[in-house]
Amino acid sequence: STQSTGDQLLVCVPFAVIITYIYAIIYFSYFRDMFNEDKMEYCETLGQCLVTVLKNSLRPSSGGHNYSWTGRMSFNDLWMRLLIDASFWILFTIIGLNVVTSLILDGFRQLKAEREKALKDMTTLCTVCGLSKDNLTSNGISWASHVDRDHNMWSYITFFFYLQEHTGKFSAVENEVLQKFNKADPSFLPNGRCIAIDTKLDLENTL
Repeated sequence: STQSTGDQLLVCVPFAVIITYIYAIIYFSYFRDMFNEDKMEYCETLGQCLVTVLKNSLRPSSGGHNYSWTGRMSFNDLWMRLLIDASFWILFTIIGLNVVTSLILDGFRQLKAEREKALKDMTTLCTVCGLSKDNLTSNGISWASHVDRDHNMWSYITFFFYLQEHTGKFSAVENEVLQKFNKADPSFLPNGRCIAIDTKLDLENTL
């Protein structure tokens, strides 16, 4: 469902923050002198490092954080930058993006499946009694006649509206239906039953 997909996406947020915090610790512990404050790169404290890493993680880049690396121009620094940028690219760009994309696509697939099921139920299940089209047809009952005459959904809605708006006296049946309707008790509906099948069964039992 949509709710479960949203929950799964929310789980990704703390995971991303934890990974970002790990990078902030690494930068703060070993590379804080490489940041250029003229380019809004701050790492005097761990909190500043975390904010800077978060900012650069959300910014489009060629795979890494693309910091200035001021004063870090040796070949050893190049290897370290390659390792940090490559690991960040793998964790965020490849794994993270694919996970989020998969969750979103799964959510759309679930919505599509639910919509198709709802559309199928609308054309194969009676809204009032829940009997299937195949069940009614096998008992010699016309599906069109059943949903248009015997269990017309709009007739029931009109009846409920009448019960809500009527200010006069109710019959015993109307009063009972209104009480159950107000309590959201659907027991007054012919669940799994219809008069055509009941009449057929009564005739068979008398023979």
